[in-house]
Amino acid sequence: MNRIVQAYFKEGIEYCRKEAFEKAIPLFDKVLSHEPEHIDTLYNRAKARFKLKQLEASISDFDQLIELQPRHALFYSERGVAHYLAGNMTSALSDLDKTVELEPQKPFRYSSRAFIKERAGDLKGAIADYEKAISLDPEDAISLNNKGLIEEKMGHLEKSKKSFAGADALDPAHKATDQPKKEDISNDPIRYKPKPPVEGNKVNVKSYLNTLTALITSKEEQKMFIDFLKNFGRTQK
Repeated sequence: MNRIVQAYFKEGIEYCRKEAFEKAIPLFDKVLSHEPEHIDTLYNRAKARFKLKQLEASISDFDQLIELQPRHALFYSERGVAHYLAGNMTSALSDLDKTVELEPQKPFRYSSRAFIKERAGDLKGAIADYEKAISLDPEDAISLNNKGLIEEKMGHLEKSKKSFAGADALDPAHKATDQPKKEDISNDPIRYKPKPPVEGNKVNVKSYLNTLTALITSKEEQKMFIDFLKNFGRTQK
């Protein structure tokens, strides 16, 4: 990368850090006109487009990144979120399937896919993924809790009680002091999981991602999953 092109890249990164994404994208375009396969630039443009809710454009950048680095699980994960928010449920699940294939020993890959499966109506598949996440990390209270929510939805009340009890035992700080009444379930910090907020016919990206990342128990894993929203300019390996 020559000095002029490098200057475009650095300026784009600075705009991203200031959340001026609409100013960053044209600078990344200039870099890519000289070096169309520059990973860091493609990645940061994908992030900037995502932040501006330009989901199809962001997906296009992730398509190119995956073509260049087909075994990078993070790219599939982030493209999967973009697909979900764009209403492409089948593509979202396909991407999350790939993350599981690439990183089968990471429990949050299963719990993240379970979250999407539940919204696709595959409740049995979601439970299976939560169970796999729990088998890999027996102290995963959030997966236990979310499994209980689905079991409750399916009418498996005894199973759900067992899952909730296990979650409470692992994470007593979040245990409700009183069992909420049915109409007050939204006040329960453990058993209430909001649906993705909607603006008209569109999902609110920030609120949805806050909900999605709540599935991930480890701070390190949370950072991996939402890295592209926070760490603009970080070099990809």
